[in-house]
Amino acid sequence: MFDFFKKKKPPAPTAAAAPTETGPAVPLPLAGREGHVGAIEAVTLDGTMYFFGFDFSSDLVLSPLIADIDLAARFASQHMAQRDGTHDEAYWRELAGYAVDGSELATETESRSFSTESLAAAIASLARVRREGTVEPGFTIEYHLRYLLGAAGGWEVPEEAGDEDADEWIDVISGNEPLAEGTTLTGIADRLQAHLNALVDAAPGNWATKFAVLKA
Repeated sequence: MFDFFKKKKPPAPTAAAAPTETGPAVPLPLAGREGHVGAIEAVTLDGTMYFFGFDFSSDLVLSPLIADIDLAARFASQHMAQRDGTHDEAYWRELAGYAVDGSELATETESRSFSTESLAAAIASLARVRREGTVEPGFTIEYHLRYLLGAAGGWEVPEEAGDEDADEWIDVISGNEPLAEGTTLTGIADRLQAHLNALVDAAPGNWATKFAVLKA
């Protein structure tokens, strides 16, 4: 009798929801380059600074281009190490800050800053040399960019499009060095364009898409 006046048992407590990670997903390392010892470097393209992991001992780019410095630090905390082991995101965030104004790879700011417009103009000039076979004063494709594309691609450029003469080719095309006997400007320009195509083709992820302007 009067059972309906009895107090009901309180409901069982529900398990606390697991914390969810907010923000953009952390990208994966390039080509399975997991756990490499390295540092964070940066380049600027069209006014946007992009960070990336780099292994100096192997000359390898470890990550896609990452526009968010905090995300770059998160990537490094999950996929990279230093000589004394792994570190947390705050540690890598401090190291990433050094890449904003400096670099262990290229000390000059101009060597780390690129624009799609200027790269497209250089490729257009190269196309003219390929057609007309005359020098293009002032022509250049920044060495540091070519180096980074090679490092991103794991140095998988085919031998026939190799880079052993790329700097010499650029000097000849710009008129800074004379043509070697038995060569033509058209042939040298063709070889340089084939080399640039191979660099972009071998580069994974957004390295290829960001610098696709170099292809022709």
